[in-house]
Amino acid sequence: MRLDVVQVAPGVHQASTNYVAWVIVEDGDEVTLVDTGWARDRSRLLASLARIGRGPADVAAIVLTHGHRDHQGSAEWFRRQFDVPVEVHEDERANTLGERVEEVPTLKVFGMAWRPSVMAWGLEVGLHGRFRTDYVRTVRTFTDGALDVPGRPVCIPTPGHTSGHAAFHLPDRGVLIAGDALMTRHPFDRSVSGVRLLSDYFNTDTAQAAASLERLRPLAAEVVVPGHGPPYFGTPTDAVTEALTHRRAPSG
Repeated sequence: MRLDVVQVAPGVHQASTNYVAWVIVEDGDEVTLVDTGWARDRSRLLASLARIGRGPADVAAIVLTHGHRDHQGSAEWFRRQFDVPVEVHEDERANTLGERVEEVPTLKVFGMAWRPSVMAWGLEVGLHGRFRTDYVRTVRTFTDGALDVPGRPVCIPTPGHTSGHAAFHLPDRGVLIAGDALMTRHPFDRSVSGVRLLSDYFNTDTAQAAASLERLRPLAAEVVVPGHGPPYFGTPTDAVTEALTHRRAPSG
């Protein structure tokens, strides 16, 4: 499994595998992790820290864009092993604790398995950790505004992918961490390029997810970092316009 670590701005790094990405935000001697990948990405997560000269003891906080298992994979391990607080939007608390599950059901994935790309994705992420979830036992919650964690990310609520999905703005770094509000690589078809909304079957409410993008449009940033796919080097305005234009465009 590949691991890419790209510095998108001073002290801000996107780490990504074939299937998911997380973000490392440095602030002095401390680090905030935004998402943590799948449970079986732990070795890659630690390797991504090592590549920038950091270790797990430097992690002062974990902030989750949402509670899906491919984003909270090692959050509980960090909480138990290093007493790292895990923070989520208050509307995402139930998803993160496993009290409510808002994600595409495994049976629905199997129902689409006649498509070779879906079958390949399902098998690979199944081996990668889809059937294992280490739900976080205790979380701190926030609503919006700047968080009191290294890097001071500003929460921008973007419900739709899940009920409490949040993006994070780093205004002093010129970075928007979009989580799954936007993607630049399709989970089933990696030939798809450009900025997109996630497909309907991955969202709790795609219409709401599209409407939430308007909260990102006016933000000042030069790079948008998605939860799936490489960074988009451009403004949130351009990224949102591209995603919404593609959604409205008639299919062939």
